[in-house]
Amino acid sequence: MKLEVTYSIEKDAQTYVDYIFNFKFFKHGRVNIQETLLEKLDIPLQSLLKSVENDQEAFCKIRSYLEQTYNSNPTIIEDSAAKLKTMWGKVGDNIIFSLEFLYKKPFPFKFATAYLTTNFIFPYNYEQKYFFVNFKYLSTQLNTIKHELNHFMFYYYYPAGKDLNLEKYELLKESLSFFSNPEQEGKPNEAPLRDLYKSKIWNSLDEAVIQATKLLCFPK
Repeated sequence: MKLEVTYSIEKDAQTYVDYIFNFKFFKHGRVNIQETLLEKLDIPLQSLLKSVENDQEAFCKIRSYLEQTYNSNPTIIEDSAAKLKTMWGKVGDNIIFSLEFLYKKPFPFKFATAYLTTNFIFPYNYEQKYFFVNFKYLSTQLNTIKHELNHFMFYYYYPAGKDLNLEKYELLKESLSFFSNPEQEGKPNEAPLRDLYKSKIWNSLDEAVIQATKLLCFPK
């Protein structure tokens, strides 16, 4: 798979609007997630986000802040992108192979885009095949890529049906990172699914997904 690595200040700013100023997606049991993410930011950015009143103001001020902070030294982002591109060239095939081994199915996409972000949460867009990775840490970037590509394979091979509502379907998707990213703890509401996954050696991911779906439909 070809991976494009790039940076968009507009997309970066939007992550702060959508996940810290607001939180527009499922929390899956994460308590005070906005406050937790806010506390990871530089103090001036924390103050900025606390002072704005609506999405548009938040976006404009965050974009201006990012321009002042990072455009003064663009090589920080450029060097990170170059390093990730080089490393993907070395290990990308191994990551794809590991996901194909997990799913026992071919990886179905030829291209994806990794957007670098200065934020500490990494959203994605399945339809447009892009996701975010933090711009600083190479090892974390690779783990995030595997995590997000696992999500993309889930959407492709296990499309939403009638058995689960959207929130439970999304929770099932998130929980499958147990198999691709065992170093990650997962979200609090994943705990029963992760306990299920730990309970036996599975013949296939299909089997695990079937049993996890049953557990979500009929929780104990």
